[in-house]
Amino acid sequence: MSLRTILPGDLTPIETNALLCGGVAPRPIALASTVSKEGVRNLSPFSFFNAFGSNPPTVAFAPNRRGRDGTVKHTYLNAVATGEFVIAAVSHAMLHPMNVASAEWPDGVDEFPKSGLTPLPARLVQPALVAESPFQMECRLQQVVELGTGPGSGLMLIGEVLAFHVREDCFVDGLLHPDALDLIGRNGGAFYTRASGAAVFQVPKPAGKPLGYDALPDVLKQSRILTANDLGQLANSPGLPDLAAMARHPGDPEAPDALERALQAALARSDLDEAWRLAALRLRSG
Repeated sequence: MSLRTILPGDLTPIETNALLCGGVAPRPIALASTVSKEGVRNLSPFSFFNAFGSNPPTVAFAPNRRGRDGTVKHTYLNAVATGEFVIAAVSHAMLHPMNVASAEWPDGVDEFPKSGLTPLPARLVQPALVAESPFQMECRLQQVVELGTGPGSGLMLIGEVLAFHVREDCFVDGLLHPDALDLIGRNGGAFYTRASGAAVFQVPKPAGKPLGYDALPDVLKQSRILTANDLGQLANSPGLPDLAAMARHPGDPEAPDALERALQAALARSDLDEAWRLAALRLRSG
C-alpha cells in the first residue's frame, strides 16, 4: 500500500492539528486546574501532555495558541502568572464532565460548577484538586517553551511534581492497575480510547539480549501466514532453541500451512515453547 506524503507548508494550522491529533494517538489527557491571580478557578483538558523524567518528577502539557486566531488560553495565563498548576488524570467516569469543561467559557468563569466536577484543596499549591480523578499531581512551573508565534503554535509548560494524589483502590500489588484507573485517551476528531478491560494487554520487555529477527530461520521469515507481530514474538526469545531435538506429538499437523497456523495460535496464547516446537516441525516439513 502506498504512502501519502503531506508537507506542513501545504496545510493550514487547523488542518495540521487534525493530522497530528489523528496520527499521534491515543494521547493521555491532562485535566489542568489553575487559578488566576484574582483567585478565579479554571479547569480545562489538554491532550498534548506527558511525563518526561522522574528525578525530579517532571511533566509537561501544552495549552497551545488557538488555531483560528493565535490567542492564548486562560490555563496558560494562569499558570504563568502564578507558577502553579494541578494535572488530574481523566477516568471514563469523568468523560462527559471533562467534555463540558473543554468548552470555550468566557474569562472569569469557574469550570468546576459548570462541569459538575468537585474542587478539593491541594496541599502545596493554590489550584484545586479534582475529587473525581483517580490520579493527580500538584506541580510548580519550571519552564515555558514557546514553539512558534502564530495560530496553533505550541506553548509548552514544564512543571515539577510536588505531590501525587492517588486513589487507594488503584494500587494492585503495589502498582497502579489500568483497570482500576480506567483512564481515557484522546484520538483525532471526536474519538477517544478507553485504557482498560479488553483494550489493555501485557507485553514482556526483552530480557537481556533477545534473539532478534535476523536470526530467525528463513522459512519462518518467508511465511505468508505469520505476521510481523508473530515473528516479533519469536525474535524476543532469549535464544534459538535446539530445533532438531524437538519431537513430534501424535496429532500434530503435517502440512506447512497448518503448522504455521498452529504456531500462530500458540503465539496468540503466549505459549512460546509450543510455538518453537511447531517451528521445528515446520522446518522439517521443508
